[in-house]
Amino acid sequence: MNSPRKNYRQLSEPFSALCFKKPVGAPLRGKLVLLSQKYGLLAVVLAFWEISGRAHWVDQSVVPRLSATVEAILEMWISISLGTHILISFGRIILGLLIGLFLAVPSAYVLARVLPVLGERADSLLRIFALINPYCFFPVFVILFGLGETPKIAVLAWVSMWPIFFSSQNVFKNTDPQLIKMARSMNLNKAALFFRLTLPSGLPQIFTGLRLGVEMSFFILIAAEMTGATAGLGWLIHNAGASYQIARLYGTGLCVVVLGVLLNRFLILVRKGFLPWSGGLTIPWLQNTDVSPKNVSKKVLYFWCLIFLLAASMALFQIFRGVNLTVTV
Repeated sequence: MNSPRKNYRQLSEPFSALCFKKPVGAPLRGKLVLLSQKYGLLAVVLAFWEISGRAHWVDQSVVPRLSATVEAILEMWISISLGTHILISFGRIILGLLIGLFLAVPSAYVLARVLPVLGERADSLLRIFALINPYCFFPVFVILFGLGETPKIAVLAWVSMWPIFFSSQNVFKNTDPQLIKMARSMNLNKAALFFRLTLPSGLPQIFTGLRLGVEMSFFILIAAEMTGATAGLGWLIHNAGASYQIARLYGTGLCVVVLGVLLNRFLILVRKGFLPWSGGLTIPWLQNTDVSPKNVSKKVLYFWCLIFLLAASMALFQIFRGVNLTVTV
């Protein structure tokens, strides 16, 4: 015979399930709450920017309202080929990052694993080089390479190389020795040890250094394009400031911010998608559907990789074609 306690539990379970049943609109409300937490402050700042301009709280000749800035972006897109200037700046960033990446990772491995004593003794000198303002080297690069694209790409490679180098050196130096002993017991040579163990284990930290390199590259890009350039977002900012076109100045700066954020988010997406040991990529709102979240996330990842490759190809084409644009003031 069932005890009264057990019967009470059987009677109370449907009632408790009914009381604590998740509402139908809970996922949607959860998404809205999450979006408000992530982008609520940004929306408030943008709204205040527009309202302060329309209410004449600030001088429009100093800080134009948001709608006027967006109008200037659309006008530049139509009249002076803003998209081409964006591609040229994007191409310079990509070339600088690639050169910095291919210089930083092998040199970090050599100083961390092949010549560790030299790496320890050269660490202070390398950190001094990394702390020097990279724009100080720009005249040196101009003297070495002349005017054109080469000094701009060289200074971008210089500034993006150091965070990648120090991140790579740290992870190569701290690779688990037990894993290295296990790999050597399997008769792996140095090249196989690097490509099968050391490099895959360090890719998450290398991507972190790459993200830092992207941020620092955008800082120096504007200054580099203001000197001896005829195209690019930095040159547009310089031209708009010289002609006192404040809306164009803010609009070009907004394009720089958006481009930097998109490139940073793309690197995060690539890291989560292609490096599963650093954290998997999931789409929460597809968990209860018939489509596998893993497959959908890969499709999204491949789509954005395709968009990135197309944009990078167009940007590099504009760089190597040597576009010479003029802005009508």
